[in-house]
Amino acid sequence: MAFRVDVDLMEPAYQAATLDRVGAEWPPHSYRLFCALVSVADPADPLHDAALEWLEKQPPPTVRVPALTLEAAEPRRAWVPVNGVDQTKITHAVLPGRTNGGKQKTWPQRNLALPRISFVWPHCPPPEIGATLQGLAIRVPSLGRASGHALLSTSVIDAGVDEQERPDWQEWVPTRQDAPDVKFLRTPYQGFLQALRTAHRDWQPAFQQARTVPYRLTGTEAEAEAAGEAVVDGPFADLLTFAFPPGFSLDPSYTLAVTASLRYAVWDRLKAAGFDVSAIQAVNGHKSRDDNRGVLAFLSMPFVGHKHADGRLRGVGLALPHDLDPSLRRVLLDVLLRRDGGLRSLSPSMLRYSLDVSYVSAGSADLGAVMTMRSERWTVPSAQWSTVLPMVLDYFPKRNGAGIEASVAASCRVAGLPEPVSVEVMRCGAFLPGAPDLPAHALRRKSDERPLPGRHVRVRFPRPVRGPVVLGSKRNFGLGLCLPAPGKEDAA
Repeated sequence: MAFRVDVDLMEPAYQAATLDRVGAEWPPHSYRLFCALVSVADPADPLHDAALEWLEKQPPPTVRVPALTLEAAEPRRAWVPVNGVDQTKITHAVLPGRTNGGKQKTWPQRNLALPRISFVWPHCPPPEIGATLQGLAIRVPSLGRASGHALLSTSVIDAGVDEQERPDWQEWVPTRQDAPDVKFLRTPYQGFLQALRTAHRDWQPAFQQARTVPYRLTGTEAEAEAAGEAVVDGPFADLLTFAFPPGFSLDPSYTLAVTASLRYAVWDRLKAAGFDVSAIQAVNGHKSRDDNRGVLAFLSMPFVGHKHADGRLRGVGLALPHDLDPSLRRVLLDVLLRRDGGLRSLSPSMLRYSLDVSYVSAGSADLGAVMTMRSERWTVPSAQWSTVLPMVLDYFPKRNGAGIEASVAASCRVAGLPEPVSVEVMRCGAFLPGAPDLPAHALRRKSDERPLPGRHVRVRFPRPVRGPVVLGSKRNFGLGLCLPAPGKEDAA
């Protein structure tokens, strides 16, 4: 038996924009449905919390949509007041200080042959959880734009027999990144309810809490391409990425200098907010050998994995560990994404000027380096990972190279990853197109460091691992960053 939520739209149109607002979101993301349920739930009702927590723990749902749809040639437009109130510019007699900004707001729209959307989870909830979710569903007034009025209902169905399985309908299912024609949809995840409520309390937008999962349209490939084994969480829970200006890139030999500039920028913004960085172990990275707590990883993202890839750096990323204190996570999101406009520039030592950077939110598609800088490119679960920048070994290999694979396997365990089932190490060159070899001086942060060798490696785990995956002794400074097993070639 499976659990289904049906959304019956009051008009045959779905109004919800992609994050870059260049078109209508399609298919609809189950993230929006979960947010709608949270919006009508009572935070003081433990049964509501139990129902939502059950739902967020489930695997990503199947999304069923009408087969006949069409992107509207023109988005829907309307005049609306802005949310901010400027006491110095009272220009409206009815809504003082609130104007529409002098231009209409637009909502991309998808026109549907049939006004129904369904989300199907593979497991059936306990009776009291199902009844509570039904009670929440019937209270939701809309999906997508607030004017997209809808009636929601829930039901328990036979997973093998469904009246919607006919040519009028399409079905999107979770898959792996290497499946053809993948789309990344935002979905609920364990802890999402608390993340939304914390964001609401801290005046942060909900989209910053989103995580994406690859989906494919059924019927385009064999059923064997469907999602496989259970996924293992890697050491990091979040990845924030910041892209360089379109058309700008840096030599990958500057990786450590670039990640150092990101580290200093994070430090400076925390200090400006009144925090003592020297006392925050997760940020400064100073810990004893037997301390297993995670620390931030400062990353540089090169363009690799494409036949035209050049290996040059297109931006930077900050990976937040799973065991990061929730209050520190809120502070980091605030200082990097919101306060004073968020992180807007870096000062790498090799440049005589500040380098502009732009935050790339989950699913964004409005930047020149979009594929390289989308966080899901580095986090999508995969059983096989290959380095895009050489990993620095944890110790010198023997003269004949014996034991180097065992060293890489040990590095996986130290990094908080499962024991790999196979390890391949290249003495020179790389497994991915465009992945650069780096000179010895580019593998050391300080001149007096041991000149440990760097190698490109490929590791395979017994089950898919969620990234980002970073290996080796310089993993917290960007070297050893890995990419999931590639599927179709991507543009930079």
